[in-house]
Amino acid sequence: MKRIAFFVEGQTEQIFVNRLIREILGTQYVNIIQKQFRGGVNIPKVEIVRNSAFSKNPKYEVLIFDCGSDNRVKSEILDNIETLRKNDYEMIIGLRDLYPIPLDDLEKLEKGLRFLPNHLKDSTKYFDIIIAVHEIEAWFLAETNHLKKIDKRLKGRFIKERLGFDPYAIDAQSRVHPAKDLDNIYRLVGKSYTKKYNATIRVVNKLDFNHIRFDLRYDISSLDRLLRVIEDFKSKR
Repeated sequence: MKRIAFFVEGQTEQIFVNRLIREILGTQYVNIIQKQFRGGVNIPKVEIVRNSAFSKNPKYEVLIFDCGSDNRVKSEILDNIETLRKNDYEMIIGLRDLYPIPLDDLEKLEKGLRFLPNHLKDSTKYFDIIIAVHEIEAWFLAETNHLKKIDKRLKGRFIKERLGFDPYAIDAQSRVHPAKDLDNIYRLVGKSYTKKYNATIRVVNKLDFNHIRFDLRYDISSLDRLLRVIEDFKSKR
């Protein structure tokens, strides 16, 4: 069975990657195990299984670790990469937001995060970190097909007249705090965008994953990289 592991900064990323995995690999062929890392520093770190889904005839096993914050993604990978490689995980991928780091520092941040210490150099080709600019919610904001599923009134002109920007016409990556933009848009029709588990599930389930996979990816390089990682993992024998 082919294996891949993702280390993500939080619950939102975990939910999104889970759905993306099922879309690309096929629910009927994949075992997905979602875990959380909690604690550390002043209290013992623990690893909690949040959720798991098992197939009758799995071809793939996917671990998705919620690291609890952006600055723990790299450190958790460093702590676990050798064990995962010994257990035949073909790729270990990190996913985190750029925010609140400025865009001018993106290249420097990427270079630093992709660096592995000497004792892990042999794992370099099995490892990558992807950074969403500025937040993964920029991907949600760019997927404008879902807005009319939230409410039919959420058209470009309606939003621009009230918030001063049209999500259908902008580069979502230019928005510094797209999570706040989503909340402001949803509030125009009496709803809200929050980081709560069930609320995030509802939003992710409204996203048009065909649009994400076959159109939107070409406008957002970090999203395209994530998709290519999963597609390449699926295609390799």
